Amino acid sequence: MTDVSAAVERFHRDGYLVLRGVLSGDEVAVLREGVERAFDGPDSGYGPCIRTAMFERDPAFESLIDHPSVIDIIEALLGSDCHLIADSSLKTGPTQSVAPGFHADETVRFPLPEGVELDPRIIMHPFVVNMNFYLVDVDEELGPTELVPGSHRSGRNPAPGAPVEYKGNGPVMATGSAGDTIMWHDQTWHRGAPNRSQDRWRYVQQGAYGRRWVSQRFYPFINRSISEEILERANPRRRRLLGVHPRGAYG
Repeated sequence: MTDVSAAVERFHRDGYLVLRGVLSGDEVAVLREGVERAFDGPDSGYGPCIRTAMFERDPAFESLIDHPSVIDIIEALLGSDCHLIADSSLKTGPTQSVAPGFHADETVRFPLPEGVELDPRIIMHPFVVNMNFYLVDVDEELGPTELVPGSHRSGRNPAPGAPVEYKGNGPVMATGSAGDTIMWHDQTWHRGAPNRSQDRWRYVQQGAYGRRWVSQRFYPFINRSISEEILERANPRRRRLLGVHPRGAYG
């Protein structure tokens, strides 16, 4: 069982976590079959490597929303009223990559002037946490997630054309086995490395969680509703993670 306090401390220090053996072999097999079925179906509109809202496609993916090996860490980082904001499968073949350039997601949330650094006593708490479940063994050739330790504290994106490093830390390849999980602060510089194999496919199930006030990203965004069937079989925690919240400060 993961020591949540220690995991949170490492996350705040490095901007990411690698968790080993989160999914069993049986879980991996069922999820990978679900990914294959999704990619046999229509494109989600985000290109050939991504299928979105997987929990709506197959009940097997619902169990990942509040998976006991990770959800306590997610809630310790984002609060007990956080929710799922995205839920996608990624399948990349030879030469393919999802987001091949190093970046912080969406926008730099706390930009810092040139030469200014955060006081080391300040914790850069996340607003969004991303997570990849590896559904195959991912070695350096297959295109693992790459992350730059500590870069969530940089207050900027990597400089174009410059070496990708922050305070002497270069990119780390988060290689892993099927069933391992990578979790990272959305401001940590990261990328999906290209698949450099000749004939292998990289399968990843990806989730993203946000604080309650961060909007869910289930296209088409406005008037999007989750089926009553899914909500009826969800426990109270999962219902909240799907966005069923009590009244709040703004409504």
